[in-house]
Amino acid sequence: MSHRLRLFIFEYDFSMSAYWICTGFLIAKLTQYYDLPLGLSNLLTGLSSTFLVLQPVGGLFYARLKHKHRFLVSMSFLWRISICLVFFTVLLPMPSGTLLFCLLLPAMQCIQQLSSPAYEDWHVQMAEAEHCSRYYTARETLFMLIYTAANAVIQITISISERMGNLRTGFILAGLAEALLLVVSLCLLPFLSAPVSFRAQNSSFSTLLQVLKNKQHTQVILANASWCFANVFIGGLFSLYAVRMLNISFITLMIWGTAGNILRGVFTPVFSRIAAKTGWRTCLSNIFILYALLALLLFFSGPENGFWIAPVYLMLSTLPVSGLSVGTLQLRVAASTTEMRSVYFSAYSLISGAASLLGTTISSTLIEALDRTPSAPPIQSLFLLGLVLLVVPFVLFRRLPQDLH
Repeated sequence: MSHRLRLFIFEYDFSMSAYWICTGFLIAKLTQYYDLPLGLSNLLTGLSSTFLVLQPVGGLFYARLKHKHRFLVSMSFLWRISICLVFFTVLLPMPSGTLLFCLLLPAMQCIQQLSSPAYEDWHVQMAEAEHCSRYYTARETLFMLIYTAANAVIQITISISERMGNLRTGFILAGLAEALLLVVSLCLLPFLSAPVSFRAQNSSFSTLLQVLKNKQHTQVILANASWCFANVFIGGLFSLYAVRMLNISFITLMIWGTAGNILRGVFTPVFSRIAAKTGWRTCLSNIFILYALLALLLFFSGPENGFWIAPVYLMLSTLPVSGLSVGTLQLRVAASTTEMRSVYFSAYSLISGAASLLGTTISSTLIEALDRTPSAPPIQSLFLLGLVLLVVPFVLFRRLPQDLH
Protein backbone atom coordinates (compact mmCIF):
# COMPACT_ATOMS: atom_id res chain seq x y z
CA MET A 1 0.00 0.00 0.00
CA SER A 2 1.39 3.42 -0.98
CA HIS A 3 2.25 6.27 1.39
CA ARG A 4 -0.60 8.30 -0.14
CA LEU A 5 -3.22 5.72 0.75
CA ARG A 6 -1.83 5.39 4.28
CA LEU A 7 -2.38 9.12 4.77
CA PHE A 8 -5.99 8.73 3.63
CA ILE A 9 -6.49 5.85 6.05
CA PHE A 10 -5.07 7.72 9.05
CA GLU A 11 -7.02 10.89 8.29
CA TYR A 12 -10.26 8.93 7.92
CA ASP A 13 -9.74 6.81 11.02
CA PHE A 14 -8.92 9.70 13.37
CA SER A 15 -11.78 11.90 12.17
CA MET A 16 -14.40 9.16 12.00
CA SER A 17 -13.38 7.83 15.43
CA ALA A 18 -14.20 11.27 16.85
CA TYR A 19 -17.48 11.32 14.92
CA TRP A 20 -18.71 7.91 16.07
CA ILE A 21 -17.70 8.61 19.67
CA CYS A 22 -20.12 11.55 19.51
CA THR A 23 -23.08 9.17 18.99
CA GLY A 24 -24.79 6.34 20.85
CA PHE A 25 -24.03 5.98 24.56
CA LEU A 26 -22.34 9.37 24.90
CA ILE A 27 -25.28 11.25 23.40
CA ALA A 28 -27.67 9.19 25.54
CA LYS A 29 -25.61 10.19 28.58
CA LEU A 30 -25.73 13.86 27.58
CA THR A 31 -29.53 13.65 27.25
CA GLN A 32 -29.57 12.22 30.78
CA TYR A 33 -27.34 15.07 31.99
CA TYR A 34 -29.76 17.60 30.48
CA ASP A 35 -32.76 15.54 31.70
CA LEU A 36 -34.44 15.48 28.29
CA PRO A 37 -37.66 13.49 27.69
CA LEU A 38 -37.16 9.90 26.48
CA GLY A 39 -38.80 10.52 23.09
CA LEU A 40 -36.57 13.54 22.34
CA SER A 41 -33.54 11.65 23.67
CA ASN A 42 -34.24 8.80 21.27
CA LEU A 43 -34.48 11.24 18.34
CA LEU A 44 -31.17 12.91 19.23
CA THR A 45 -29.42 9.59 19.78
CA GLY A 46 -30.55 8.41 16.33
CA LEU A 47 -29.46 11.49 14.35
CA SER A 48 -26.45 9.72 12.82
CA SER A 49 -28.93 7.43 11.04
CA THR A 50 -31.91 9.69 10.40
CA PHE A 51 -29.88 12.59 8.99
CA LEU A 52 -28.67 10.36 6.17
CA VAL A 53 -31.61 11.86 4.28
CA LEU A 54 -29.56 15.06 3.94
CA GLN A 55 -26.76 13.41 1.99
CA PRO A 56 -28.45 13.71 -1.44
CA VAL A 57 -28.39 17.50 -1.12
CA GLY A 58 -24.65 17.41 -0.50
CA GLY A 59 -24.02 14.79 -3.17
CA LEU A 60 -25.93 16.63 -5.89
CA PHE A 61 -24.32 19.94 -4.95
CA TYR A 62 -20.85 18.36 -4.97
CA ALA A 63 -21.37 16.82 -8.42
CA ARG A 64 -21.91 20.31 -9.86
CA LEU A 65 -18.89 21.93 -8.19
CA LYS A 66 -15.71 22.86 -10.00
CA HIS A 67 -13.68 23.39 -6.82
CA LYS A 68 -14.37 20.04 -5.14
CA HIS A 69 -11.29 20.05 -2.92
CA ARG A 70 -12.23 23.40 -1.37
CA PHE A 71 -15.71 22.08 -0.51
CA LEU A 72 -14.30 18.93 1.11
CA VAL A 73 -11.76 20.76 3.25
CA SER A 74 -14.11 23.52 4.44
CA MET A 75 -16.97 21.15 5.32
CA SER A 76 -14.57 18.76 7.07
CA PHE A 77 -13.30 21.64 9.19
CA LEU A 78 -16.81 22.79 10.14
CA TRP A 79 -18.24 19.48 11.35
CA ARG A 80 -15.10 18.65 13.31
CA ILE A 81 -15.21 21.94 15.19
CA SER A 82 -18.92 21.39 15.87
CA ILE A 83 -18.22 18.06 17.61
CA CYS A 84 -16.08 19.77 20.24
CA LEU A 85 -18.72 22.46 20.79
CA VAL A 86 -21.36 19.78 21.49
CA PHE A 87 -19.42 18.67 24.58
CA PHE A 88 -18.51 22.18 25.67
CA THR A 89 -22.19 23.16 25.99
CA VAL A 90 -21.91 21.88 29.56
CA LEU A 91 -19.83 24.99 30.34
CA LEU A 92 -23.00 27.08 30.01
CA PRO A 93 -25.83 27.40 32.56
CA MET A 94 -28.23 24.47 32.32
CA PRO A 95 -31.11 26.20 30.43
CA SER A 96 -28.89 27.74 27.73
CA GLY A 97 -26.63 24.67 27.61
CA THR A 98 -29.63 22.41 27.03
CA LEU A 99 -30.93 24.60 24.22
CA LEU A 100 -27.52 24.92 22.55
CA PHE A 101 -26.90 21.16 22.83
CA CYS A 102 -30.24 20.47 21.11
CA LEU A 103 -29.22 22.87 18.32
CA LEU A 104 -25.51 22.07 17.94
CA LEU A 105 -25.84 18.29 17.72
CA PRO A 106 -28.27 18.42 14.75
CA ALA A 107 -26.10 21.14 13.17
CA MET A 108 -22.97 18.98 13.43
CA GLN A 109 -24.81 15.98 11.99
CA CYS A 110 -26.23 18.14 9.20
CA ILE A 111 -22.81 19.42 8.09
CA GLN A 112 -21.23 15.98 8.32
CA GLN A 113 -23.98 14.28 6.34
CA LEU A 114 -23.95 16.96 3.62
CA SER A 115 -20.25 16.33 3.00
CA SER A 116 -20.30 12.55 3.50
CA PRO A 117 -21.00 11.41 -0.12
CA ALA A 118 -18.20 13.61 -1.45
CA TYR A 119 -15.84 12.49 1.31
CA GLU A 120 -16.52 8.79 0.67
CA ASP A 121 -16.21 9.29 -3.09
CA TRP A 122 -12.81 10.93 -2.52
CA HIS A 123 -11.52 7.86 -0.69
CA VAL A 124 -12.96 5.44 -3.24
CA GLN A 125 -11.25 7.39 -6.04
CA MET A 126 -7.84 7.04 -4.40
CA ALA A 127 -8.29 3.32 -3.71
CA GLU A 128 -9.39 2.63 -7.30
CA ALA A 129 -6.59 4.75 -8.77
CA GLU A 130 -4.03 2.50 -7.09
CA HIS A 131 -6.03 -0.74 -7.52
CA CYS A 132 -5.68 -1.51 -3.83
CA SER A 133 -8.14 -4.24 -2.89
CA ARG A 134 -6.91 -4.28 0.73
CA TYR A 135 -7.72 -0.62 1.32
CA TYR A 136 -11.22 -0.99 2.82
CA THR A 137 -10.30 -3.88 5.09
CA ALA A 138 -7.14 -2.10 6.31
CA ARG A 139 -9.06 1.13 6.89
CA GLU A 140 -11.77 -0.63 8.92
CA THR A 141 -9.26 -2.62 11.00
CA LEU A 142 -7.19 0.43 11.98
CA PHE A 143 -10.35 2.45 12.59
CA MET A 144 -11.47 -0.07 15.18
CA LEU A 145 -8.14 0.14 17.00
CA ILE A 146 -8.16 3.95 17.20
CA TYR A 147 -11.88 4.21 17.93
CA THR A 148 -11.77 1.52 20.62
CA ALA A 149 -8.82 3.08 22.46
CA ALA A 150 -10.18 6.65 22.30
CA ASN A 151 -13.73 5.63 23.19
CA ALA A 152 -12.50 3.62 26.19
CA VAL A 153 -10.49 6.58 27.51
CA ILE A 154 -13.45 8.95 27.15
CA GLN A 155 -15.96 6.57 28.72
CA ILE A 156 -13.62 5.86 31.66
CA THR A 157 -13.21 9.61 32.15
CA ILE A 158 -16.96 10.18 32.22
CA SER A 159 -17.54 7.20 34.51
CA ILE A 160 -14.93 8.40 37.03
CA SER A 161 -16.31 11.94 36.90
CA GLU A 162 -19.83 10.66 37.52
CA ARG A 163 -18.71 8.59 40.51
CA MET A 164 -17.00 11.69 41.93
CA GLY A 165 -20.23 13.64 41.49
CA ASN A 166 -18.85 15.93 38.79
CA LEU A 167 -20.22 14.64 35.48
CA ARG A 168 -19.79 18.08 33.93
CA THR A 169 -15.98 17.81 34.18
CA GLY A 170 -16.13 14.43 32.45
CA PHE A 171 -17.86 15.93 29.42
CA ILE A 172 -15.33 18.81 29.30
CA LEU A 173 -12.45 16.32 29.30
CA ALA A 174 -14.27 14.26 26.66
CA GLY A 175 -14.47 17.38 24.49
CA LEU A 176 -10.72 17.92 24.88
CA ALA A 177 -10.02 14.29 23.91
CA GLU A 178 -12.25 14.67 20.86
CA ALA A 179 -10.38 17.86 19.97
CA LEU A 180 -7.07 15.96 20.06
CA LEU A 181 -8.35 13.34 17.60
CA LEU A 182 -9.69 16.02 15.30
CA VAL A 183 -6.53 18.13 15.40
CA VAL A 184 -4.55 15.09 14.21
CA SER A 185 -6.98 14.53 11.34
CA LEU A 186 -6.94 18.21 10.38
CA CYS A 187 -3.12 18.21 10.32
CA LEU A 188 -3.23 15.31 7.84
CA LEU A 189 -5.94 16.86 5.64
CA PRO A 190 -3.64 19.24 3.66
CA PHE A 191 -1.36 16.35 2.68
CA LEU A 192 -4.12 14.35 0.96
CA SER A 193 -4.22 14.34 -2.84
CA ALA A 194 -7.01 16.46 -4.26
CA PRO A 195 -9.97 14.54 -5.72
CA VAL A 196 -10.19 14.06 -9.47
CA SER A 197 -12.36 16.84 -10.86
CA PHE A 198 -14.61 15.36 -13.52
CA ARG A 199 -16.55 17.77 -15.68
CA ALA A 200 -19.19 19.39 -13.48
CA GLN A 201 -22.44 17.49 -13.79
CA ASN A 202 -25.81 19.16 -14.37
CA SER A 203 -27.12 17.45 -11.26
CA SER A 204 -30.63 17.77 -9.93
CA PHE A 205 -33.18 15.64 -8.17
CA SER A 206 -34.03 14.11 -11.56
CA THR A 207 -30.40 12.96 -11.76
CA LEU A 208 -30.86 11.24 -8.41
CA LEU A 209 -33.96 9.50 -9.72
CA GLN A 210 -32.04 8.51 -12.84
CA VAL A 211 -29.40 6.58 -10.90
CA LEU A 212 -32.18 4.66 -9.14
CA LYS A 213 -32.91 3.07 -12.52
CA ASN A 214 -29.72 1.09 -12.01
CA LYS A 215 -31.44 -2.09 -10.85
CA GLN A 216 -28.45 -3.73 -9.17
CA HIS A 217 -27.52 -0.64 -7.15
CA THR A 218 -31.14 0.02 -6.16
CA GLN A 219 -31.53 -3.53 -4.90
CA VAL A 220 -28.52 -3.01 -2.62
CA ILE A 221 -30.07 0.28 -1.45
CA LEU A 222 -33.42 -1.31 -0.59
CA ALA A 223 -31.79 -4.25 1.20
CA ASN A 224 -29.73 -1.90 3.37
CA ALA A 225 -32.71 0.41 3.98
CA SER A 226 -34.72 -2.49 5.36
CA TRP A 227 -31.83 -3.23 7.72
CA CYS A 228 -31.68 0.44 8.82
CA PHE A 229 -35.39 0.39 9.64
CA ALA A 230 -35.16 -2.87 11.61
CA ASN A 231 -32.01 -1.84 13.49
CA VAL A 232 -33.75 1.22 14.94
CA PHE A 233 -35.66 -1.23 17.16
CA ILE A 234 -32.50 -3.14 18.15
CA GLY A 235 -29.12 -1.36 18.12
CA GLY A 236 -30.62 2.11 17.82
CA LEU A 237 -32.84 1.55 20.86
CA PHE A 238 -30.23 -0.21 22.97
CA SER A 239 -28.06 2.87 23.69
CA LEU A 240 -30.99 4.72 25.23
CA TYR A 241 -32.34 1.57 26.90
CA ALA A 242 -29.02 0.72 28.55
CA VAL A 243 -28.33 4.23 29.88
CA ARG A 244 -31.80 5.51 30.77
CA MET A 245 -33.75 2.35 31.72
CA LEU A 246 -31.28 -0.36 32.72
CA ASN A 247 -29.09 2.29 34.41
CA ILE A 248 -25.95 0.38 33.48
CA SER A 249 -22.84 2.20 34.70
CA PHE A 250 -20.69 3.87 32.08
CA ILE A 251 -17.65 1.89 33.20
CA THR A 252 -19.53 -1.35 32.50
CA LEU A 253 -20.57 -0.11 29.06
CA MET A 254 -16.97 0.91 28.41
CA ILE A 255 -15.42 -2.42 29.41
CA TRP A 256 -17.75 -4.63 27.40
CA GLY A 257 -18.09 -2.18 24.54
CA THR A 258 -14.30 -2.12 24.25
CA ALA A 259 -14.17 -5.90 24.25
CA GLY A 260 -16.77 -5.92 21.48
CA ASN A 261 -14.85 -3.35 19.45
CA ILE A 262 -11.67 -5.41 19.72
CA LEU A 263 -13.58 -8.42 18.42
CA ARG A 264 -14.97 -6.27 15.60
CA GLY A 265 -11.45 -5.27 14.57
CA VAL A 266 -10.29 -8.89 14.67
CA PHE A 267 -13.25 -10.09 12.62
CA THR A 268 -12.93 -7.49 9.84
CA PRO A 269 -10.43 -9.57 7.83
CA VAL A 270 -12.33 -12.72 8.83
CA PHE A 271 -15.50 -11.49 7.11
CA SER A 272 -13.44 -10.57 4.05
CA ARG A 273 -12.08 -14.13 3.86
CA ILE A 274 -15.57 -15.62 4.32
CA ALA A 275 -16.93 -13.36 1.58
CA ALA A 276 -14.07 -14.38 -0.72
CA LYS A 277 -15.43 -17.93 -0.55
CA THR A 278 -19.19 -17.47 -0.20
CA GLY A 279 -19.73 -14.00 -1.67
CA TRP A 280 -20.78 -10.80 0.12
CA ARG A 281 -24.48 -11.43 -0.53
CA THR A 282 -24.48 -14.69 1.42
CA CYS A 283 -22.11 -13.36 4.09
CA LEU A 284 -24.24 -10.29 4.81
CA SER A 285 -27.57 -12.12 4.89
CA ASN A 286 -26.24 -14.64 7.41
CA ILE A 287 -25.23 -11.78 9.72
CA PHE A 288 -28.90 -11.03 10.40
CA ILE A 289 -29.36 -14.45 11.99
CA LEU A 290 -27.01 -13.35 14.78
CA TYR A 291 -28.85 -10.05 15.15
CA ALA A 292 -32.16 -11.92 15.45
CA LEU A 293 -30.78 -13.98 18.34
CA LEU A 294 -29.52 -10.82 20.04
CA ALA A 295 -32.88 -9.09 19.63
CA LEU A 296 -34.55 -12.07 21.29
CA LEU A 297 -32.04 -11.84 24.15
CA LEU A 298 -32.80 -8.13 24.66
CA PHE A 299 -36.52 -8.86 24.70
CA PHE A 300 -36.00 -10.89 27.89
CA SER A 301 -33.76 -8.27 29.48
CA GLY A 302 -34.58 -6.03 32.44
CA PRO A 303 -32.94 -4.32 35.42
CA GLU A 304 -32.71 -7.68 37.21
CA ASN A 305 -30.58 -9.39 34.51
CA GLY A 306 -29.15 -6.45 32.57
CA PHE A 307 -25.77 -6.89 34.32
CA TRP A 308 -25.07 -10.00 32.18
CA ILE A 309 -27.31 -9.51 29.13
CA ALA A 310 -25.75 -6.13 28.31
CA PRO A 311 -22.18 -7.51 28.14
CA VAL A 312 -23.29 -10.37 25.90
CA TYR A 313 -25.05 -7.95 23.56
CA LEU A 314 -22.20 -5.42 23.55
CA MET A 315 -19.64 -8.08 22.66
CA LEU A 316 -21.59 -9.93 19.99
CA SER A 317 -23.46 -7.08 18.30
CA THR A 318 -20.23 -5.39 17.18
CA LEU A 319 -18.92 -8.45 15.34
CA PRO A 320 -21.11 -8.16 12.22
CA VAL A 321 -20.79 -4.37 11.90
CA SER A 322 -17.47 -4.54 10.09
CA GLY A 323 -18.86 -7.11 7.67
CA LEU A 324 -21.90 -4.96 6.93
CA SER A 325 -19.79 -1.82 6.53
CA VAL A 326 -17.21 -3.29 4.16
CA GLY A 327 -19.63 -5.59 2.32
CA THR A 328 -22.30 -3.01 1.47
CA LEU A 329 -19.61 -0.57 0.32
CA GLN A 330 -18.07 -3.20 -1.96
CA LEU A 331 -21.46 -4.01 -3.47
CA ARG A 332 -22.28 -0.32 -4.01
CA VAL A 333 -18.94 0.46 -5.64
CA ALA A 334 -19.30 -2.52 -7.99
CA ALA A 335 -22.79 -1.41 -9.08
CA SER A 336 -22.05 2.30 -9.66
CA THR A 337 -20.15 4.44 -12.18
CA THR A 338 -17.06 6.44 -11.30
CA GLU A 339 -18.22 9.82 -12.61
CA MET A 340 -21.53 9.81 -10.73
CA ARG A 341 -20.50 7.87 -7.66
CA SER A 342 -21.23 10.70 -5.21
CA VAL A 343 -24.79 10.81 -6.60
CA TYR A 344 -25.08 7.03 -6.29
CA PHE A 345 -23.93 7.28 -2.68
CA SER A 346 -26.46 10.07 -2.13
CA ALA A 347 -29.32 7.90 -3.40
CA TYR A 348 -28.17 5.15 -1.05
CA SER A 349 -28.10 7.57 1.89
CA LEU A 350 -31.46 9.14 1.01
CA ILE A 351 -33.38 5.88 1.18
CA SER A 352 -31.38 4.48 4.11
CA GLY A 353 -31.85 7.73 6.03
CA ALA A 354 -35.55 7.87 5.21
CA ALA A 355 -35.93 4.32 6.54
CA SER A 356 -34.04 5.24 9.73
CA LEU A 357 -36.03 8.46 10.14
CA LEU A 358 -39.31 6.61 9.77
CA GLY A 359 -38.19 3.91 12.19
CA THR A 360 -36.87 6.42 14.74
CA THR A 361 -40.06 8.48 14.58
CA ILE A 362 -42.20 5.38 15.11
CA SER A 363 -39.98 4.05 17.91
CA SER A 364 -39.87 7.44 19.69
CA THR A 365 -43.67 7.66 19.54
CA LEU A 366 -44.00 4.11 20.86
CA ILE A 367 -41.46 4.77 23.64
CA GLU A 368 -43.40 7.82 24.84
CA ALA A 369 -46.69 5.89 24.70
CA LEU A 370 -45.29 2.89 26.60
CA ASP A 371 -43.56 5.12 29.16
CA ARG A 372 -46.75 7.07 29.94
CA THR A 373 -49.15 4.12 30.06
CA PRO A 374 -48.83 2.04 33.27
CA SER A 375 -50.72 -0.93 31.78
CA ALA A 376 -48.67 -0.96 28.52
CA PRO A 377 -46.10 -3.68 27.72
CA PRO A 378 -42.50 -2.95 28.81
CA ILE A 379 -40.30 -0.92 26.46
CA GLN A 380 -38.14 -3.96 25.72
CA SER A 381 -41.09 -5.40 23.78
CA LEU A 382 -39.89 -3.17 20.92
CA PHE A 383 -36.89 -5.49 20.54
CA LEU A 384 -39.30 -8.24 19.53
CA LEU A 385 -40.61 -5.97 16.77
CA GLY A 386 -37.02 -5.51 15.60
CA LEU A 387 -36.55 -9.28 15.48
CA VAL A 388 -39.59 -9.71 13.19
CA LEU A 389 -38.44 -6.87 10.92
CA LEU A 390 -35.04 -8.56 10.40
CA VAL A 391 -36.71 -11.08 8.11
CA VAL A 392 -36.91 -8.42 5.37
CA PRO A 393 -33.16 -7.58 5.05
CA PHE A 394 -32.32 -11.28 5.32
CA VAL A 395 -34.50 -12.07 2.32
CA LEU A 396 -33.50 -8.99 0.28
CA PHE A 397 -29.75 -9.56 0.68
CA ARG A 398 -30.21 -13.23 -0.24
CA ARG A 399 -31.97 -12.20 -3.45
CA LEU A 400 -29.32 -9.74 -4.69
CA PRO A 401 -28.43 -10.65 -8.29
CA GLN A 402 -24.73 -9.85 -7.97
CA ASP A 403 -22.55 -11.67 -5.48
CA LEU A 404 -19.00 -10.33 -5.23
CA HIS A 405 -16.24 -12.74 -4.25
